[in-house]
Amino acid sequence: MVPNTLMSSDYLREMVCEHCPATGWGKKARCQVHDKHVGMIDSCPEWDKFKSDHEGKIMENAAEYNVSAGLQPALDLISRTEDDIRDYPYMQIEVVRIQSYLREAGEGMIAQYGVDSAMPKAQGRNADKTHAEVVRRERKWNRLQNLQKKIARIDRAVETITDEQERLIVEALLDGDKNNVIAKVLGVSRQRYYEIKRSAVMKMAIAMQHEQEKKLP
Repeated sequence: MVPNTLMSSDYLREMVCEHCPATGWGKKARCQVHDKHVGMIDSCPEWDKFKSDHEGKIMENAAEYNVSAGLQPALDLISRTEDDIRDYPYMQIEVVRIQSYLREAGEGMIAQYGVDSAMPKAQGRNADKTHAEVVRRERKWNRLQNLQKKIARIDRAVETITDEQERLIVEALLDGDKNNVIAKVLGVSRQRYYEIKRSAVMKMAIAMQHEQEKKLP
């Protein structure tokens, strides 16, 4: 059986069951083959076939863009990129939240003088409490820097996508839009939508991988 990599059961029900004659091409909630509600199905030969075809296309894309040999490296690369795309809106929210905290904590001097200048100094019996605040602010500052670097890396990867449909999909996903909404905007079937999305994600993954490799000594 092909491992259920990158594909949830809900995704497989949407992509396979809704296009299967056993459910009347999605018109019925009960599968005639399994004799149970579609939501109760956790495995199916048609799912395995779909996953095998999907992973074959991933390998074709991986070969086209010179990704490391083997299915798993390509799947891992795509998985990390999809996670980055999914988390992008939350990363932006977190950046704003941390910046707000640092401003309220008197960290406005950071941009001009650096982290150390805004850190509270230990004095007398308040030393432990002050030290804890120093550690907390520094932790938040480091997290802010990491998030901003990650967002910038994603933004640079997006700029490498020149196909208009692929760019629309990625931009919409980064805005937090749902897959079905984006597919309707494009006016394409869900299967075609996921094909375009897969190509766009692969291009972003390759761009980020190449950028990371250039930084290695």
